[in-house]
Amino acid sequence: MDKKNIKDEKSPYSETSRETVRLKNLSLPQIEEFVLGLGGKKFHGRQIYKWIYQKRLSDFDDMTNMAKPFRAELQRCARIDKLEPRCVIESRFGDAVKFGFKLCESEHIAESVLLIDDNRRTACVSSQLGCALGCSFCETGKLGFIRNLTQEEIIGQLIGINDYLISKGDKLITNVVFMGMGEALSNFNNFLSSLSIIMAEDGFNIGARRITVSTAGVVPSIEKLMKEDLTIGLAISLNAWNNDLRNSYMPINRKYPIEQLVEIAKKYHNKTGRRVTFEYVLINGITDTSDAVTALHKLLGGFPCKINLIPVNPAGSKEYDSPDERQVVRFSEELHRRGLAATIRRSRGQDISGACGQLTGGGLE
Repeated sequence: MDKKNIKDEKSPYSETSRETVRLKNLSLPQIEEFVLGLGGKKFHGRQIYKWIYQKRLSDFDDMTNMAKPFRAELQRCARIDKLEPRCVIESRFGDAVKFGFKLCESEHIAESVLLIDDNRRTACVSSQLGCALGCSFCETGKLGFIRNLTQEEIIGQLIGINDYLISKGDKLITNVVFMGMGEALSNFNNFLSSLSIIMAEDGFNIGARRITVSTAGVVPSIEKLMKEDLTIGLAISLNAWNNDLRNSYMPINRKYPIEQLVEIAKKYHNKTGRRVTFEYVLINGITDTSDAVTALHKLLGGFPCKINLIPVNPAGSKEYDSPDERQVVRFSEELHRRGLAATIRRSRGQDISGACGQLTGGGLE
């Protein structure tokens, strides 16, 4: 279809449109269609895409490889503004930074965390405002579900974190984990479209092996992800060693119990070749017992997976206690003796309420 036909059909991206288009909510083909509708060339779409995501520009006037009249037309009918960082809080240990980004046309705040570990710069991003799953040890879940974040709002967190890193003379994000506020796979379309930008060579150019999505265990969403033929990492929040216990912490378990989670994890491994990580919160005297070791061995023994041990982080209610360091190590060693691959996750950002389960979106009413 040529440019004339696009204009004749009154494309929503044409000069006759009254609505300002937010380009960061579009895919590359949609941006290309948009610029054609303005009388530009298809290659201008790719140029804009690179300027937005690689150079992180927020002003069309700075896109110097395009003619001034065309840039003026873009200014008139499109927006590429950035999310405003309302707060940037650095951990006193130098290994984490928490960001509070004001969402588009909203006073709500979405929180993200930058994790610094040797040469890795990992962005932990949010995918929803609040969360519908209500896990009892997670502060985000206590907000309830408010809404899904848009593609622009998800990607905007990465742009903001890269801006911060550049301001510090540091390297750009190397890894991305969807482990912030919300259940990313329950915002599937925006998660998937954001993922395409993260992985695109003209976008963030971060490979699948450096991306992980975490889920509380919504089995149909994992099945949906498997159909996309991606090889990103999958982390499942297990957090208990039997269904009665998991039911009490994670209401989603009543619908998708532990046995289903282990089964879908095996299918994911067979499909992608990647070992699934089971995230396991350690709660003193409850999930760190010898019975827990035996049960985990029975559930996961012989299956090539990883167990990520996470001592529970302080939450607003302070109803759960973390085991002391010796017990955490002892529990890990017991799993290793049973042949299970277990690692202890040292929580970064706990002093800035940026660790696992602590994100609340400060500014939510």
